[in-house]
Amino acid sequence: MMTLYLTRKAGTEPVPLSLPATPADIGNAFAKLDTICPDPSTTEIYKVDSEVRNLSRYICKADVEDSEILRKLNQLAELLQGMSREDQMKMEGVLDGNSINGMDDILNAANRVKEYVMLEEVTSDRTLGNYLVAHGVIDCPENIKPYLDYVGIGAEFYSDHGGAYTLNGYVVRKTELPPQLQSQKPFRVESRDEMLRLTLRTARHADYPLILPADEEYLSSVKKYLCIDEFAEAQIRDVRFKTPYIGQMIHAMECPSVEEYNEFAEALEAIWQTDGALLTYAAVLDAEQPDTLRRAYELLQDLDNYERIVEGTYEYGQQRLQELLELDHDEIAELDGYMDFEQYGQDCMDKDHVIQTEFGLLRRFEPPFPEQSQTQQMKGL
Repeated sequence: MMTLYLTRKAGTEPVPLSLPATPADIGNAFAKLDTICPDPSTTEIYKVDSEVRNLSRYICKADVEDSEILRKLNQLAELLQGMSREDQMKMEGVLDGNSINGMDDILNAANRVKEYVMLEEVTSDRTLGNYLVAHGVIDCPENIKPYLDYVGIGAEFYSDHGGAYTLNGYVVRKTELPPQLQSQKPFRVESRDEMLRLTLRTARHADYPLILPADEEYLSSVKKYLCIDEFAEAQIRDVRFKTPYIGQMIHAMECPSVEEYNEFAEALEAIWQTDGALLTYAAVLDAEQPDTLRRAYELLQDLDNYERIVEGTYEYGQQRLQELLELDHDEIAELDGYMDFEQYGQDCMDKDHVIQTEFGLLRRFEPPFPEQSQTQQMKGL
């Protein structure tokens, strides 16, 4: 979420340190700096990459050799990582609109970003004046509006209420807004897990985070807030999965709708609390390589047709013999020492066409996976 480019000598290649980072990652970065110059007092932040575009201006002079400062930078990166894209954009205005004198002030700003609102595309006194008039804060007859001093109206509001202009809009405390501008964003009250987060863009809203799964009441209120009749009128700018490894393996070639994403999120939520189900699904995705979200959804609905094998050939041999002869655990235990479960398990895996995935061995019941080549089998072992 934030990358510091560190240097100890002008003209040398900066050493990147991506935060949040583990102590080992930090140690490796500073070890590389030591090879450039052994004097830690010369360490500087050459550049900062972050979704918060003006962050570099506030932390470029931070002393990263101070362990406490570095700890706070790591903490800041964690906070930024947990923010929605909208909050990251608001963070720019929160920084510029307040007195910032060190890491404590920056962390305080990050923790209070929810107290602010961004009036999208309001980036100057003139556009702020236009916005205030258009939303009824300045009440006047229509025939007078062409003669208003919009720059002066915006400048006076800015002077009285503070805040800051950013490239994306005007960021100001919610408490500073007049009643006509109080946000009416939909509130997702249901206590459901967040499986997916879509970032939607419309003509009037730059980035709106839609959390899924969601009920119809919430979805309807979102459409009303975005001033659209159907979600097809909004552009899906970004898709974030709660489990990134699941999202990385859904190679959707088409452009799924919000409704399809919601249906998928509901199905994913249904297995969320089931032990091992997510890893089994990840193995299924790795094996089946679905090229549409619809196919990924169908595989999720058909999860009982797959078995992820978490033990070795010995245990698999015991399991398959138990299934074949309908024996209980005690009866299987009595055969221990009289049967080569290891070899039997290996033979059963070959017969069942068990395949290797990134998430372990996987068996498909009906129909079994196609027989693997010898090269594929050796790769899986």
